[in-house]
Parts: sequence; C-alpha cells; structure tokens
Amino acid sequence: MTPKDYEKAVLQRFRTLWPPPRFVVKHDVRLSGRKTKARRQVDVSIFETGKSQPSLIVEAKRHKRPIDAGIAGSTIALVQDVGGIPAVMISTSGFSRAASNHLGTEGIAHLTITLKEAQGLLWIPMVEEKFAVDREFREISGHLVEALRNGDAAPFLDNDLPYEEWLAILSCGQSLFPEAAGSVLRVLAREHFDDGVRFNSVQLLDDADQLEAADIEALFKTERDPENAALLREIYA
Repeated sequence: MTPKDYEKAVLQRFRTLWPPPRFVVKHDVRLSGRKTKARRQVDVSIFETGKSQPSLIVEAKRHKRPIDAGIAGSTIALVQDVGGIPAVMISTSGFSRAASNHLGTEGIAHLTITLKEAQGLLWIPMVEEKFAVDREFREISGHLVEALRNGDAAPFLDNDLPYEEWLAILSCGQSLFPEAAGSVLRVLAREHFDDGVRFNSVQLLDDADQLEAADIEALFKTERDPENAALLREIYA
C-alpha cells in the first residue's frame, strides 16, 4: 500500500465519522500558510457543507516504526501555520511517548489505523458503487471484501448482515477476485447456520458457473432444508 493509498483509506474512516450531507471529506487539500505564506498540503480535510474553512484536518503517516517527536513536530508546525485548525495525526505503527506528549501538549489528537485496517477501508468505495451501504456497515463491508480477497470465510460465518449489504459485498468480491470469492461462497453454502444464506450462496455460485457436479452432490448430502435441496436438484438436473 502506497502512502497515497493509506491517505485514501484514512479518508474513508473520516467519511464514516463525519458523514454527508452535513460534512464533505476531501483528500489532498491545499491551505494557505499564515507564517510561510505558502500553500500547505493537507492529507484529509473535513468541511461542514457550504463552509470554506475546514472543521478538522488530518495528517496520515504510513511508517514502519512508531512516529517519533521529529515527525510529530512537522505536523505541529503545519497545524500552527494554517491557523490552528483542530487536527488529528494518524499512523500505521503508533507513536513514541515523546511524540504523544508533544502532540497532546499542542492539542492535536492522534490514533493508529493499521495497514490491515486500511486495506479494508480502501474497498468501501467499490462496495458503495453497487449499493448505498448504511453508515454502520461501511467499514464492515470493506473488511469483508478484504476477507474475500484472502479467501477467508470466517468473518462471514460470524456476521449477520442485511441481505442487500451481503449481496453488494459478495458481488464486489466476485467481480474483483472470482476464485477467492467462490471458495468463500462454497464454505457458506456448506456451513452457514442460516438456510437463507446457504440458499443465496448456492445461487451466486450457480450464476457465476462455479458449481461443479461434485460440489452439488457434496452439498446435497448435508443439506436438510427442503427449499435448498430443491434448488440443488434443479441445478443438477
């Protein structure tokens, strides 16, 4: 993940926290420096709709090691230069004690968003292209798409998503990485406790031509729901 990708992932976190239509969250904004008289680049800026001055600015740092006092100092200088707008500093790997103390003294909040979290956040716009995901499911949807990319069915077995969100996530995964998504759907068709999830998983696999005769026979042996069994017979016929 590039530093720019990380910034875009952080932006998705703040779009969840500061949702439209009241707020507009922008990437890579230039603000006027009061001391330097230069245009200063800010990674993420949150504006109240209709306002030209940000309500909050965010600096995101993709670093392998915790942020030290020197790097924190550059963000502090930026915040002071653009006029003391409320600010948050984000890091992939946390902050040293000295950096935390310095930021806190200057009234700048700081928090960690790991690369693993960021990978999930990056998928959110692709899911939203297919379905207007409710605010409470935005980040869940991104993390589930990342699970699909990795062929990991466990998060889906533990999640009880509304059907529309579930379908949007699976459709996104099937379009981006069909083989990995297909392997997850086979697990759901075989193991999910909910009859409806198993039924829908079979349908998605069939629509994508990802069900072999051996798959259908194996599913039929363990399926106890009459409607699901009927669907499998229909596909097999």
